[in-house]
Amino acid sequence: MSIPLAIQIMRVVLPSVFAAILAVPLASAFTIAVPTNPTSGEVTEIDWTFTATDPPTFDLFLVNSTNAFDLKAIIGENIETDLGKITTLLPTLPAIDGYALTIRDATNVDRVFAWSPTFAIKA
Repeated sequence: MSIPLAIQIMRVVLPSVFAAILAVPLASAFTIAVPTNPTSGEVTEIDWTFTATDPPTFDLFLVNSTNAFDLKAIIGENIETDLGKITTLLPTLPAIDGYALTIRDATNVDRVFAWSPTFAIKA
């Protein structure tokens, strides 16, 4: 007995749809800027804005700008929101375009609160 074409299509399409929904930022006032002079293996400053309705802590991930699940590095965990910025050492990464930072729920990293604009990391 063969599986109807509609069911076969749903098996392929639905997981992609759910993944896309999870990657959409949730209601949050966070905004995050492109890091200052992002250079592979060097120190950089990362700034963000927030409001009183944002959670008190968050996780900060460096990802592929076209795929929130393509994790390149965990920049920080349980960062205090009210700091507004951190200075951190970027990991050694390929010097290419297409990186982004994501602010994520510290209790559920699948919940993305904000994306930075796309940026390049220099060598």
